[in-house]
Amino acid sequence: MAGEVPAAAAAAAPPAPELAWSPSTMTDADIEALVVQVLLSEKAISGWRSCFGEAFPFEDRTKTVVFWSFYEKGFGLPSGAFFRGLLHNCGLEATHHKPNSIMQIATFIHLCEGFLGIVPHFNLWRALCHLRAYLNKDTPDVVGGAAFSLHQGGKYPEASFKDSNKRWANERFVVANTAPGLPPRIVLPPVLNTRWEEKPTDEEMEEVQVLLAEL
Repeated sequence: MAGEVPAAAAAAAPPAPELAWSPSTMTDADIEALVVQVLLSEKAISGWRSCFGEAFPFEDRTKTVVFWSFYEKGFGLPSGAFFRGLLHNCGLEATHHKPNSIMQIATFIHLCEGFLGIVPHFNLWRALCHLRAYLNKDTPDVVGGAAFSLHQGGKYPEASFKDSNKRWANERFVVANTAPGLPPRIVLPPVLNTRWEEKPTDEEMEEVQVLLAEL
């Protein structure tokens, strides 16, 4: 079936967590700063917890791992249907994304809702963006192993997605995985599949072309 991965790849042993992750540098004060900036709800609502000094995350299913940079780029919980759908379609977890990938998604949602006046349009997204893997010794990283990029030559409003934060993966903490929740982590790197590069069909592109003409 299209998009499925070989059983051997799907069953690959997870890397040692201390090799896949770096100790968290996020203190209570750092997380409170996000609350002050109104990027994160207060602790009683978001259920945040500092992981300062922890070598790797070990949250239960009621919590999920997040990063400071994600919130700066427009991330929020509970997550919307479009974001959850992207994760499901691409076989990803939230922690597989790089921060700029989160910004790409947030910008697209704003483009659809604020400019086009529609709910985020999956086929328009597929026409504009594809998913790239970021490899570590021939295997995508567990943390930040994938990111969305614009198709070369694609039409899109001018935007800057540069990010100079080299230590974003250290700036992690956990929050409540509020329903409808994100999928639990399975501690494996992202597995490449055909959906990452799949574009809309000719029939689907008929509607997409109408939307592209508005950009």
